[in-house]
Amino acid sequence: MEHAQIAARLTSPEGFLELCDESGVMGAKKKAKAAFELWSQADQKYVGTYRGIPAPGGKGTGFVIRLFWDPTTTTPDLAAIEAAIHGAVPVDLIQADEKATYKLRDKKQGPFFHWQGMSSRPLSQWFGERFGVGACATQLFDRSDLTQDVAVVAVTGGVDHLWSFTAPQ
Repeated sequence: MEHAQIAARLTSPEGFLELCDESGVMGAKKKAKAAFELWSQADQKYVGTYRGIPAPGGKGTGFVIRLFWDPTTTTPDLAAIEAAIHGAVPVDLIQADEKATYKLRDKKQGPFFHWQGMSSRPLSQWFGERFGVGACATQLFDRSDLTQDVAVVAVTGGVDHLWSFTAPQ
């Protein structure tokens, strides 16, 4: 499904719920309603591309760099980005961003995560300057962190909000 088609479906909380990878989980409807409210009030918004790439510096399940961009304005070199993650990006920058992302996360980790405030942080700026994409680092929670492919981004009051999903077939 094309990004424009997905964006056209985000006209109600049910549109977010349909995108959710785990829509049957308790609390999904409440999270979808909150996502829709942010989306509806956004100063800027787009449905774009998401890509999760495993990153160094984490313990346990490891870290993932969550990349997101608007494909109507950006065509990033994913091979160069992946090489940068495993070589050029300072590990301490990844670790610092993971801590900041964790502190700013939606504390009710339910059926889908909501990340916020990425564009103002150094890691996202690093990727933006070099590749034209937004980014944040998080703990690798689930295999879907690496397989999801849709980014829903809303900017409200200068703060960006990111939800990542798997595109409907």
